[in-house]
Amino acid sequence: MELDQKIISIIRENIEWKGEIGLNDHLINDLHTDSFDMLMIISALEDEFSIQIEEDEIRKIHYVSDIVTRLQSLFHI
Repeated sequence: MELDQKIISIIRENIEWKGEIGLNDHLINDLHTDSFDMLMIISALEDEFSIQIEEDEIRKIHYVSDIVTRLQSLFHI
């Protein structure tokens, strides 16, 4: 599975949103996530990829694509 699809799958598993999820979706405005949802998403990403996402990095995540970009830079993809 491609990285972006894996991330979308993780997001889908951790939020109530039933519609489509795309890379350009804003996590709060489009997908209606709250702070608890974000904690669940971050925790799932950390578990899945065996990484630690720092709090200052979390604050920079607004769109699904932000997660993809940050993980790509970690894995040098």
